[in-house]
Amino acid sequence: MSHQSKTADKSSPSKAKLVIGTVLGVVIVLWILSSMGGSDATEHSYYEVDRGDFLVSVSAGGTLEAVNQEIIRNDVDGTSRIIYIVPEGTVVKEGDLIVELDSAEAEEQVNQQKLSYEKAVQDFEAAKANLEIEQSQVQSQIDAAILATNFAFIDYRKFIEGDKLQQLRNAEINIQTVEEQLKLNQNQLFWTEKLYKEEFETLTRLEQDQLSVTNSQLNLEQAKTEYKMLKQYDLPKLEEEFLSNLIESSNELTRVILQATNSLNTAIAALTTQSNSLVLNKERLDREVEQLDKSKIYAPKGGMVVYAKSRSRFSSESMIEEGAQVRNRQELITLPDTSQMKVDIKVHESQINKVKKGLTAFIVLDSEPDKRYKGIVSKVAPLPDSASFFSDPNLKEYATEILVTDQLPDLKPGVSARAEIVITNIPSTLKVPIQSVTTINSKQVVFKAGSSEPEPIPVEVGMFNTKFIQVLSGVNEGDKILLAPPLKMEEVNLAGEVFGDEEAVSDDELKPDTSALERHEQSNQSRRQQSGFGGPGGPGRGPGGQGGGGGQGGGGPGGQGGGGFDREAMMKRFDTDGDGQLSDSERQAMRSQFQGGQGGGGRQGGDGRPSGGGGRPGQ
Repeated sequence: MSHQSKTADKSSPSKAKLVIGTVLGVVIVLWILSSMGGSDATEHSYYEVDRGDFLVSVSAGGTLEAVNQEIIRNDVDGTSRIIYIVPEGTVVKEGDLIVELDSAEAEEQVNQQKLSYEKAVQDFEAAKANLEIEQSQVQSQIDAAILATNFAFIDYRKFIEGDKLQQLRNAEINIQTVEEQLKLNQNQLFWTEKLYKEEFETLTRLEQDQLSVTNSQLNLEQAKTEYKMLKQYDLPKLEEEFLSNLIESSNELTRVILQATNSLNTAIAALTTQSNSLVLNKERLDREVEQLDKSKIYAPKGGMVVYAKSRSRFSSESMIEEGAQVRNRQELITLPDTSQMKVDIKVHESQINKVKKGLTAFIVLDSEPDKRYKGIVSKVAPLPDSASFFSDPNLKEYATEILVTDQLPDLKPGVSARAEIVITNIPSTLKVPIQSVTTINSKQVVFKAGSSEPEPIPVEVGMFNTKFIQVLSGVNEGDKILLAPPLKMEEVNLAGEVFGDEEAVSDDELKPDTSALERHEQSNQSRRQQSGFGGPGGPGRGPGGQGGGGGQGGGGPGGQGGGGFDREAMMKRFDTDGDGQLSDSERQAMRSQFQGGQGGGGRQGGDGRPSGGGGRPGQ
């Protein structure tokens, strides 16, 4: 026996003993039942221990599948009904129609979306024209406001630089004119008075000249008053009016610009909205047309048609056939590439530690039992197969793929086959039939032929296959051992107890490690709080007791509610396609269920309030 094999065996002796004890126990029970029939020949059937090469292998049945295959899925949203599908086993060419789904609803959606798209085009063109009109109107309003502001500025400058100075100058000229006229009238009055004294002028003439002087004085006073009023009141008032008109025109220009900007932004926003609506309607129309096109599925490559099978026996998916209803992303057909084949098998947990990637394997097809093909282990699943778990929770099997390296005949996928994985070949070692070894008081023994009755001999066992088991010590070459050990019923240990009947166990060994249990519970609580799917029960209202669970979840009546995150239950509930992962739609369904669901409420308490807390799942 090689050193590697010894190391592998000693790494898990308890597990090996348990597995061997269980298997051998079943064999012993079968032997006991057969021996009760009264045959004495079985009681004296011996096997002579010999030494030789020992081939350790693992055998399992499986199915021949293609390594590479094209998977045809239903890409139509929602659910669809198959109205045509090419018969299974048909060899198709690239581009051949293989599946046609009911497209009545898709055609209706396309027609409705075409109307929506045409309306969106019209709305977009109207918004575009409205923007152009608004831009023209805005430009005219801004130009008019700018022109009014310019006019107001010109009027203001004209008044400041011209009219104001001119009016002041005219008032000053008027004063000078009146003053000159007053001087002339006064001079005329002076000479008239002299002449009147000399009796050369009449009294009437004198009075006229006196009146002229008085009028001139009054006119001068009036001219000076007008000048003062003009300078102090009228001209400043006019200046303020022109300045106010200029400021108001400037403010009006600002308002027009703001209003124009707002109007343009509104028109641009309307155009953007209609543009986005047009794009969305176009995308929706393209998607509806694409959905309509996807109702007819053509072969992407040549090959033989194989209907898809459900991965889980508990799946509610219909069989692939005409008239069947299929969901989005459901597998319909596979087109296998038969140039490279593999055998899918399931290895029991008792032997999975032996199986490694790269080991040699041999395959025998049920259709050709006289031929053997060579292969290699290409994949070993790290976790047990979920399908076998649901069928039998106590059965743990690991999916294993074996790549066929020899040339196979022209076979269809799905052919039954049996594979034998070669673990190792131990040279020159002792081996005995596997049914000769049994477990008594947690020890492996064989019954060796003696002078009188066969006696149990403890042995150390190594690796085994379906027929023989390696013996490391306890027997010698040439010893004769019973094929069926003569056990009493009380000596049979089918359950594979950990402790032997006579083994002493101290109180310290039986004392539980409560600190480890507390650490475990704290770790679980921390994970539940981080994931948001449950937690310790919270106190509920009402006289009935305490409710709660899962953060804000509901508790039962009169007791302590609680909840934790059960991933297997969650996957079973929401993983509708059975692929072991949650798609976007499945995640959305899960979120909707958790966000909208209500926790369980307790019964009514004595005061009319619920005894347990009902609520939503923990956030």
